[in-house]
Amino acid sequence: MKYFHKMWKGINELSESLLIGILFFFILNMSLQNYEVVGDSMVPKYQQGDRLLLMKFSYMKNFINDDYFKPFNPKRGDVIVFNYPLNQDRKFIKRIIGLPGDTITINQGKIYLNGIRIIEPYLDNDKYKDLSDFGPVTIDNRHVFVLGDNRWVSNDSRNWGVLSYDLIIGEPMIKYWPLN
Repeated sequence: MKYFHKMWKGINELSESLLIGILFFFILNMSLQNYEVVGDSMVPKYQQGDRLLLMKFSYMKNFINDDYFKPFNPKRGDVIVFNYPLNQDRKFIKRIIGLPGDTITINQGKIYLNGIRIIEPYLDNDKYKDLSDFGPVTIDNRHVFVLGDNRWVSNDSRNWGVLSYDLIIGEPMIKYWPLN
């Protein structure tokens, strides 16, 4: 009888450990995702081949009123990873420039938000800015306007339009490779 009791206790402990491991796996899988930067559109912040850990619930949807939970609402200047609108099998990384209701105009590479020129401190070097013109475009509800930091090579909202909130995966939490 003692043998069966020990065996039952061992099976019970093993099943508890297994259940905790499975629960931990699902929580991590739902909240974190790795991403490898492809291309040079976010140079100098992110380089080709950088590996990032994304916080997937950065923009958690509130199903009651179809909005997003604060403080997780997208903000100007946030870097996000999203499914490319023209091919959702691909993932892009860009910076949010405009929010719903904003009007964006680009004049000789300078960005105007609602008629006021914005300063972009994350672009510390003019070699990444281009001198193109774009807009004006007013951003729809539940959409954002995104641009790459390296404007010369970036495939962004200037090419395919505004980005729906529903395509946002999350924002980079940590760059884990390369280690520098």
